[in-house]
Amino acid sequence: MHTSQNQFKSDAKQPALTREARLSWISSKLAQSLCTDTDRLDELHHRLWMRILQDGLAPVPPRDETDQLAVDILAVAMLVEQVAANDGAEAAIAAVKLASGQGLAPAVAERFLHLGSALVFWAALESHNRG
Repeated sequence: MHTSQNQFKSDAKQPALTREARLSWISSKLAQSLCTDTDRLDELHHRLWMRILQDGLAPVPPRDETDQLAVDILAVAMLVEQVAANDGAEAAIAAVKLASGQGLAPAVAERFLHLGSALVFWAALESHNRG
């Protein structure tokens, strides 16, 4: 895991994705693992992007079940993106474990812990990050 931990951190020589793009990628992987209905998944992706783009604005309460799932997914993705960018993959996993049930929806946190335990998740994120 140590190798992938260092890979996540942006290399100044490589063009890096924006924070929003990293959040979108992490959120999308979580959404795909939680939602199997294609129509709902499309709506979920739309809601995720709308909330990512509204970052910094006054939070809008979730308007339905799909929007609540988007909020829950994005909460995990934001924690993962921030901690992994600063301290690596292992720290991101530890942060999600610590926050599960205390600010993070346990089912979404658990799904991330499953995804994040695979080195391929971090390698794909790094590959995606480099464009």
